[in-house]
Amino acid sequence: MTDTGIRSARRVLVPVVALGLVAASVRWGVPTGRDVVVAWLLGLVLAWCGGDLRVFGRALVTDWLPLLGVLFAYDLLRGQADGLAGRAHVLPQLRADELLFGGTVPTVWLQQRLHDPGTTAWWEAALVPVYLSHFVVPLGVAAVLWARSPAAFRRYALTLVVLTAMTLATYALFPAAPPWLAAQQGVLPDVTRVVSEVMRSSGVDTVRALVAQGDAYANPVAAVPSLHSAIPMMIVLLAWRRSGPGVRGLLALYPVAMTFALVYGAEHYVVDVLLGWAYAAVAVVVAARLLRT
Repeated sequence: MTDTGIRSARRVLVPVVALGLVAASVRWGVPTGRDVVVAWLLGLVLAWCGGDLRVFGRALVTDWLPLLGVLFAYDLLRGQADGLAGRAHVLPQLRADELLFGGTVPTVWLQQRLHDPGTTAWWEAALVPVYLSHFVVPLGVAAVLWARSPAAFRRYALTLVVLTAMTLATYALFPAAPPWLAAQQGVLPDVTRVVSEVMRSSGVDTVRALVAQGDAYANPVAAVPSLHSAIPMMIVLLAWRRSGPGVRGLLALYPVAMTFALVYGAEHYVVDVLLGWAYAAVAVVVAARLLRT
């Protein structure tokens, strides 16, 4: 297919696949499994290639397979990482939060003042899409950069690979209990996993099934650092210099909103978030240096 033919087909196929993704998300919920997200991603890549399988195959092999291979390997190894270092650490991250906040754990403080068990406040409902964006945004940003700027895509993909490798190594060496698990063990007062609870109480069977599937898949002690917080900060660091004031405001809001979702929702301590931000900064620097070599 000629370049003109690809561009013509792209104008039809990309909106069709995008509308299909929106419709599927409305019907079955936002995709969170890596396999489902990747399937939609590859559908969009194929649409951008105008449906030309030869062009798609070249893009898949040269651009996407290295990144997707590392991310799938991360998913496979993540569930086993806690077994490499014995029992999960409970107190170091908890004590670090107490040291930072005058003897108070922010998760407990926030839930005692804002959370009403049995009811869903508007801000709790708003946390759900923020939290779930973690499963879509990383590859979504990669797809946009791939279509618009090959150089930016390479830098972003390498940074994401470095970041995931660093976090996986840390999970293996330092398995750590998040606040909700520390509460189950009696180390913290009772706290609620707010996002999961809101989704379970939605009344939609597919959403409840999605939560159950996610709980079964996740490694509960892969908590330090928080990859949920690291990726938003990575995006901010990579995009900040190239963005205008309005975009910078939105960029800054994303890690702030994610931090509140994670800490208030009992998924992470504040120190987990801060370490995630530090890992993001290191990954950006390392990737930049690797690209210059």
